Amino acid sequence: MTCSRCEGLMLEEYLFDLDGGCAERWATSWRCVNCGQRDDAVIRRHRRTKPAAVVSAACVAPEATQLSGEFSALERFAA
Repeated sequence: MTCSRCEGLMLEEYLFDLDGGCAERWATSWRCVNCGQRDDAVIRRHRRTKPAAVVSAACVAPEATQLSGEFSALERFAA
């Protein structure tokens, strides 16, 4: 199996599922040796579902403030 991100080699891993409840405790997953990309049944199922629309608030920049006299000497060292 090849990685969908970098076309690297994918290895099958067995993971202990702590959230499995009463079902199977061991889960199989695929991990890319090059980039670390993971692929398993849950990831594939989430990729197939349509993502919900994201609503964000308008970003407002804060007003610039003047430094007080005690910090003006440090201002030249700021990155």
